[in-house]
Amino acid sequence: MSSAGVNFLGKRPLRAAQKASLRQALLLLLADHACSASVNVCFVDDEEIRGLNRDYLGHDYITDVVTFPMRSERDGAEEDPLDGELLGEVVVSVDTARRYSEDRGTDFPRELSLYAIHGTLHLLGYDDAAPADRRKMRRAERRYLDALES
Repeated sequence: MSSAGVNFLGKRPLRAAQKASLRQALLLLLADHACSASVNVCFVDDEEIRGLNRDYLGHDYITDVVTFPMRSERDGAEEDPLDGELLGEVVVSVDTARRYSEDRGTDFPRELSLYAIHGTLHLLGYDDAAPADRRKMRRAERRYLDALES
């Protein structure tokens, strides 16, 4: 089994220490889910995320995060889909995170981290459509956000 990794792509909104902290939280999240696959976290602007949301998901509006799984149940029943290679990409809107953090009076790097954690949870199979699933996801988000500060 190979080792999980986290790659940051696109814009560079985080300082080195913030990026290192987010990487550790995401690695913990992957390890807790017995996932050895890597995740790419791509920071983009509102225009780019709107285009991705429209072109790939059919939603013509700006959003905070979109995910693109690179693995699926169809990828071979013989292989563990959480073992090795790339689990998927998490695309985060820097503009949306900045706007929300200003509107809510929250910390901008923490807002970005929330989106990256949220997207990674989606890649791991979490859903937030139903109320019970949403509560489960929010608990997991808080756990890994808290890991940023430890």
